[in-house]
Amino acid sequence: MSPARLDALVDVVDGSDRVVGTLLRRKLLPSGANFRVVHIFVFNDRRELLLQCIAQGLRNSAMWGSSVAGYLQAGESYDQAAARKLENELGLRIPLKRIGKSSMLDGSSLKFIGLYEAVYDGPVSPDPSQISQLVQLPLQTVIQERRAGLRAFTPTFLHVLDFYLASTGKP
Repeated sequence: MSPARLDALVDVVDGSDRVVGTLLRRKLLPSGANFRVVHIFVFNDRRELLLQCIAQGLRNSAMWGSSVAGYLQAGESYDQAAARKLENELGLRIPLKRIGKSSMLDGSSLKFIGLYEAVYDGPVSPDPSQISQLVQLPLQTVIQERRAGLRAFTPTFLHVLDFYLASTGKP
């Protein structure tokens, strides 16, 4: 991972997702500090979910995850981070719909996750430093592959998938 990404300043939050300070991204997990991320599910017109395989050298490399995911930078809102990450990772500027916010443990840190969805049926420009491969699958196929252990998904993706299904009632 590039030193610039690891040296980005991010907000540290309390157990209620209120900012209490800042820290370099590289120090978040080792310190057990709570932090914020965004995840975006990009669907095409056939309601197939775009999944990314995380590039080598990154945390959870070679595992499959959300269409887009990333940390919020210091002072950034969930909406701002979602738009920034969508453009950085896939080269897209499209409307996003906020699904909601969830949280989960990541080591000894509490990670707050803003989840968004978008519908887009066109070309993307994946950032090869972050994404090694893309695939579009119906949600039912993703659920079946999860159950059968056919694809290695990141723990956070599995959490947000469950949150998405519970929040929207869709597969």
